[in-house]
Amino acid sequence: MAARKFKLPGIQDLSKEQEQARALPLTGQQLIIGGPGTGKSVLTLLRARRLEAEKQDYRFLVYNHLLDRSNVQLFGGALASKTWHNWFDATYLSITGRSPARLPQQANGFRPHDWKRIKEVAEACNVTRGPDRFLLVIDEGQDMPQEFYDTLVALGFEDFFVAADQNQQITASRSSRQHIEEALGLETDEVVELRQNYRNSFSIWKLAMAFYTGDLASPPSEAPKRREGGVPNLITYAPDQFPVLVRGIIRRAYNHPSRLIGVIAPNNKVRKRYMEELQVAKRSTGMEEDDLQLVTFYNTYRPEIRFDRGGILVINAQACKGLEFDEVVCADIDEHYINPEDINATRKLFYVMVARAREAVFMLRQEGGAEAINQILPEDRAVLKRGPLRTKAK
Repeated sequence: MAARKFKLPGIQDLSKEQEQARALPLTGQQLIIGGPGTGKSVLTLLRARRLEAEKQDYRFLVYNHLLDRSNVQLFGGALASKTWHNWFDATYLSITGRSPARLPQQANGFRPHDWKRIKEVAEACNVTRGPDRFLLVIDEGQDMPQEFYDTLVALGFEDFFVAADQNQQITASRSSRQHIEEALGLETDEVVELRQNYRNSFSIWKLAMAFYTGDLASPPSEAPKRREGGVPNLITYAPDQFPVLVRGIIRRAYNHPSRLIGVIAPNNKVRKRYMEELQVAKRSTGMEEDDLQLVTFYNTYRPEIRFDRGGILVINAQACKGLEFDEVVCADIDEHYINPEDINATRKLFYVMVARAREAVFMLRQEGGAEAINQILPEDRAVLKRGPLRTKAK
């Protein structure tokens, strides 16, 4: 497996706006707002480094396990990190003496938090700040429920460093910029806004902006200065071409060994289908196991992933938040569900998926698949090229 660049920038590499955010006081309430690629996650990790250096007790909270894995590797040390729900449940129990109340079990077996009851218990405790009130660093803070912040304040937490983007809300429970500001007691002019995009090529940024919903509460990033890179491509393939399509992904990974390719699926069925065919294609080339990193990550299956190595990572769309890939393959986009009463929810998801990529984006759809996805796809071929999968004549 070839190495890829995967390390935090030095302080000397930060922009003026990033340095303004990095240098904020270690205590108190801070909110960093910015679009994809502006360096929000980098700044949360640099905040953690400052807290480590000052020997401060802190907890670094994220929404999902995959982003936690990526952050731990990028941090390069003993990051005091947790997923927010695991940390919250344990902390709430230790302070109140009760486990967080839950609502009835849903069809998928999940029992959501009963935030009304949770807040009532927290407020009734009438607690003050104690030794177990860590400084909190929260990445992708828009994905935590609104009541999460209210409850923590009620439990005596005072120090928050939150990075968020309202335009990247792709979870059912989420917080707006306004609510986070209110929970932390911030005025709008006290929030640091990041504008410059340091991740995407111009062509990728332009495609991502085609899915931008126009919510100016979190302004989008400005056009990146990096102009190289081809126009993203939408490829339509026939069912019998699927093995050929997947071999093309394997071949691309082989030809660019230092690139990490994210294959982002609309659901678990598609994720499994691509992973299985990729494994078949990899074996057919005669490559050894260590010649190409090919891994998937979902639910409780959480194998080791080397983000500092090239290869292919196959994940569901909801797991891509906060990650960065050299190339992104949006698999079978025709299988994404579009709610006719909330079409912007799908636009936000595509905004997030596309913006994960640094160098290239490929969108794939099945011939004869659902047409609903056309409602959100840009028609300008200078933004998104279109064409059938081309195979060599026999």
